[in-house]
Amino acid sequence: MRKIIYLFLIIAGLTISCNKEESNPPIQSETFVINSTGSTTWKYFSFAKNDTITVSDPLTSSEWDLAFQRYRIKTNGGLSGSGSGSAANSYQKGQTGFDALKIIPDTATFSNDGSVNVAVQQGYTTYIVNPELYTWFSIELAALGTQIVPSDYIFFVKTANGKYAKVWFKSYYSAANVSGYVTFQYKYQSDGSKKLE
Repeated sequence: MRKIIYLFLIIAGLTISCNKEESNPPIQSETFVINSTGSTTWKYFSFAKNDTITVSDPLTSSEWDLAFQRYRIKTNGGLSGSGSGSAANSYQKGQTGFDALKIIPDTATFSNDGSVNVAVQQGYTTYIVNPELYTWFSIELAALGTQIVPSDYIFFVKTANGKYAKVWFKSYYSAANVSGYVTFQYKYQSDGSKKLE
């Protein structure tokens, strides 16, 4: 009789385990293009909504996760906002790196937003941005001047509400070659875990 009860408990446990796996489908990869062409305004993005949102007070709002102004990017934390936002560079690159990063490792070092000296035509100016996300691009000489070229790194982003995403910034130009259109691919984990698949 004990063997039968024990066997029943094992089967029940396996059934519950399988049901849990079925209730957590794989995270879908999303691609978004944000129009950040304005040099004096910020565009605010929410992973949960997969869209840009209007924010009345960015310093107190927990609705936004990333903010864009041209090639500059903020997270909702540190000097940029009151949320838990921060970012880490995985140092993995391209589609291979994006696919390989299935969980955020404990060794990932997240940075909050702070002051960064940024090169401009007149020299340098200081912006409040995320220092890790400031490595998403490089400025290279091109035939018609300078060009923003993605570094191809995959980044981990902690959202305003303490959840996680992996992000790959892929382009800075529209199909018509207009600058300020940032294309990025991401996977957002809505359950709060560091699992990204």
